[in-house]
Amino acid sequence: MLYLFLTFVVLLLLVTGTRGFTLLFGLGINVFSIIALLILIADGFNALITTCIISIIILVVAIYMNVDNPNTASTAFKTSLMIMVVILLIMIPLEYWASAQGMAAENQDELEGFSLAAGISYPQLAISIIVINSLGVISETSVAITSGLNEIVENKPTLTPSEIFDDGFSVGNKILNTQTNTLLFNFFASTFPLFFVIHSLGYKFTEVLNDKLVVAEILTTLICTIGVIWTVPITSYLVYIKANNKVKKN
Repeated sequence: MLYLFLTFVVLLLLVTGTRGFTLLFGLGINVFSIIALLILIADGFNALITTCIISIIILVVAIYMNVDNPNTASTAFKTSLMIMVVILLIMIPLEYWASAQGMAAENQDELEGFSLAAGISYPQLAISIIVINSLGVISETSVAITSGLNEIVENKPTLTPSEIFDDGFSVGNKILNTQTNTLLFNFFASTFPLFFVIHSLGYKFTEVLNDKLVVAEILTTLICTIGVIWTVPITSYLVYIKANNKVKKN
């Protein structure tokens, strides 16, 4: 593990130069933030409130420390915050309705002899997991779309706000395909061991669809995908508003 981490650090510095130290520093802050989130939730702090605070810190570090253009960083940060709110509004009722939180039947052997009275709201914990899981792909998508749009605006300053909005959808459609495939591959990669267990136990198709662990993974993938899709119109609209205000001032 140590050698692999050192290889990662060396390659990062070789590719990015001195900027690699900034990236490593930001990565360290985010790792510390996630560990702090786990400790705070375990100590009894409200999972949703704590997740929102830590998520804002993660977004600030992930976006502002990695994006040089302040306009791009500002737009990407606003978009990511809006998407996070949308995910929370979707997940709070959906998680309670789906009842996919907590442990499943496949965890019985590992949990035997342990007390499940942990004093933690498992629905809130499941929502926190999905929110944290979505931050990376949402911020990455928003930064990519905003950067592409800003470059188009700089090269073609005569574009009207409506044309900029259309270009945002054009750029977003190209990015969506890659991000959706990434989320899909992550889903299958994370559930391969689970599907092997399910196959060996002879689950029926309806039982697979109602298995708690499978439902939890499907919910995570679908919610992250919805967040990525919403990133396109929201980012385009924010850039459109800036361009429209600039036109009015001129």
